[in-house]
Amino acid sequence: MKPIYRDPGLPGLVPALAPSAEQWQSLFTLYIIAAVIVAGAVFVMFFYFLAKYRKKPGAQDPKDAPRVGVMADRGNPALAAILTALLISLFFGLTLNTFALNAYLQNPPNDPNALYVDVIGFQWGWRFVYPNARELIGELRVPEINRTCTPSVRGCWSGTVILNITSADVFHSFGIPDLKIKRDAIPGRVNQAWFVAEQSGIFLQAIRCYELCGTGHALMLADLIVQSPDSFHDWYLTGV
Repeated sequence: MKPIYRDPGLPGLVPALAPSAEQWQSLFTLYIIAAVIVAGAVFVMFFYFLAKYRKKPGAQDPKDAPRVGVMADRGNPALAAILTALLISLFFGLTLNTFALNAYLQNPPNDPNALYVDVIGFQWGWRFVYPNARELIGELRVPEINRTCTPSVRGCWSGTVILNITSADVFHSFGIPDLKIKRDAIPGRVNQAWFVAEQSGIFLQAIRCYELCGTGHALMLADLIVQSPDSFHDWYLTGV
């Protein structure tokens, strides 16, 4: 496989490699659409009212112009209530979607054919330990999705990868930007993250530390290698 160097780039502009990334990018796109609509409406109204109610030479002040010591009924309370209700509904909907995505990303599925990998952060690198006690440093190997490996089938990997993340020394933060996953690596505590890779390849420096952890923090990188089910099975058994 040809190595692929991927720059995380701007959110939403990187092709999704996994369902977790697709879900994340869908929510990000929803936020962008909502922001554009709200900002567009605000600017349209701003310039409309700026032109309509601009001060004209020789014109008298309107009856509801503010005056010291005088209370005046201004605006349209019904319109204000409608706009407020619309904005509350919009933000409430975005909040619900955000909590739903957070629960989706942080709670691994109950997959009997998942691959469990222990991830141990240290100054300044990542150690990956597999169920057969095979260890890798600076390289995470996983199988790509295997759609023929259903829960009723045993002896195969479905492609679901569940990471048990911890640290051997100080606080770290394990992240794979292409898959839109990130979890803290804390000494004495195990946090879980999961993903399903849909595209095989060698992704150089795809794994990074996202918490300042010392002088070597910027070099705390690891490669992600996604292999076909058969290729991963051979490597898992033989190391080749």
